Amino acid sequence: MSAFPNHLPCDGCGLPASPEHIAARIHRLELATRYRPVHIGILFVAPAPQVCAEDDFYAPAALREFFDPFMEALEISVGKGAPEPSTLTAETERLAEFQRRGHFLAYLSECPLPGSGEATSATIARLAPNLVRRIRFNYRPKHVALLGPELVPLTELLGHAGIGPSLILNNGLPLPFPGTGERDWKSLFRSAVASVSPSQNLPSGYDRIDSNLEVRNPGAGGGA
Repeated sequence: MSAFPNHLPCDGCGLPASPEHIAARIHRLELATRYRPVHIGILFVAPAPQVCAEDDFYAPAALREFFDPFMEALEISVGKGAPEPSTLTAETERLAEFQRRGHFLAYLSECPLPGSGEATSATIARLAPNLVRRIRFNYRPKHVALLGPELVPLTELLGHAGIGPSLILNNGLPLPFPGTGERDWKSLFRSAVASVSPSQNLPSGYDRIDSNLEVRNPGAGGGA
């Protein structure tokens, strides 16, 4: 008998997975479902979740290097007279406001990425069809905002799949990842949210992929 059991591929990352791996993914999905809007206005897509469950964005996060800058950029804070931001009550309040505004955070890989944790071009190409299916048949957002420069290849792949017109871009590129220290990244986020207001008046620097972009891979995303 082999010392390594044959694990089935995980639906979230496509890699062979142990029962513990599957259980962790389900737990993350359950956390996120509590704050999923009925209708998603902006779907923010990050490369992958944190390794530790307690650091998950929807936990709410114990590791705050992403959570706090992201909420600050979106101008989501606790109300006057509310508990201190460090308390669990305050963070769930901010998540509830994130939901109320029609925002939802998803990932290219629904599981932490192995190795360096970075989304390589090969990883993006492998996981993109699954993300396309989730966007089309599950999330169905009005707009999609990719987070971080490593997702640049995903911009073109989503464009080829017909999702390009929904993308919110910064001069053709994904939005900067929250808290990276990139100059003016907070104003970029705020402009991105304003760009999808009912007036549809896009601020300078923001654009969408041409809606007439040729769909070279019409089969991407497949069935439900």
